[in-house]
Amino acid sequence: MLKYMIGIDAGGTHSTAIAYDLDGKEIDRAEGGPGQINTDYDLGIKNIANTVNELRNKIDGDCMKVLAGIAGLSVVGNAPEVAATISSMVGNIPTRAITDSLLALYNGLEGADGALVIAGTGSVVNGRQDGSLISVGGYGSFLGDEGSGYAITKAALQAALLKWDKREKSSLVDLFVKIWNLDTMNDAAAKFYELTNPEVASYAVEVAKLADGGDEEARKIIQQQAHLLARDIIICLDRYQDPKPMRIALTGSVLSNNAMIRSFMEDEVKEKYPDAVFSVSNGENARGVIFDKSKDYRYFTNHNEGE
Repeated sequence: MLKYMIGIDAGGTHSTAIAYDLDGKEIDRAEGGPGQINTDYDLGIKNIANTVNELRNKIDGDCMKVLAGIAGLSVVGNAPEVAATISSMVGNIPTRAITDSLLALYNGLEGADGALVIAGTGSVVNGRQDGSLISVGGYGSFLGDEGSGYAITKAALQAALLKWDKREKSSLVDLFVKIWNLDTMNDAAAKFYELTNPEVASYAVEVAKLADGGDEEARKIIQQQAHLLARDIIICLDRYQDPKPMRIALTGSVLSNNAMIRSFMEDEVKEKYPDAVFSVSNGENARGVIFDKSKDYRYFTNHNEGE
């Protein structure tokens, strides 16, 4: 009988479960609803389990384990209980619950030591060395998320509002008036506060396009956000023990699609760590199950129900 394993990337907008055989070859996949558990715990767990079960029903075989990378797990905590709960809903298959960023780390570095930089709607730098984990940033839009799509849009809007207050001409003022269909910049703040974080982040691509077209104001925004990402990477590398792992994987829409921010960021990191090696992750984070060697998989029994 076919033996396989399932990785599931459970995020704030959807969940992606992928099954792999024991050689790491993809067998099938399923998509489901959001699995973020700090906003709605019961719904998130239900969506994760339903997506795993949908995938299991497609495959004639024996699922050996489920690795669930879950958004919001670090806020909720108690990963063993989360894992046991999911296990109880997917046929008592041994299950491990980890943060979605750690799942991305496993995938991006393919099990090796090093760092993973995530910059999409939010941002965080995660590192791993000899089994020990390091996290830098990732404090959300109010306290951090530097270099993220949200931060780029916010910084560009702040710069535009300052220009507007001075009644100085600005390409950034023109940009926000155009993309938000505003009468004047007096309406920009109200528009910003109406948007969700992902919606705010989605406009970073417009700032990037302006920078790519040679606009100096937009270029400064991109350069400053790249500097903040580089700062966090350097903090992570500084915390490693010698010899330090120099692999750095990049993922998230900002780093996958914006060559300018990557270039600024990488150049700054290499000023201090010239041996740093950067690569762009494929983004299929469920693939992290292939590289997870942990034995801390839980399954549901009456005995460990409350663990």
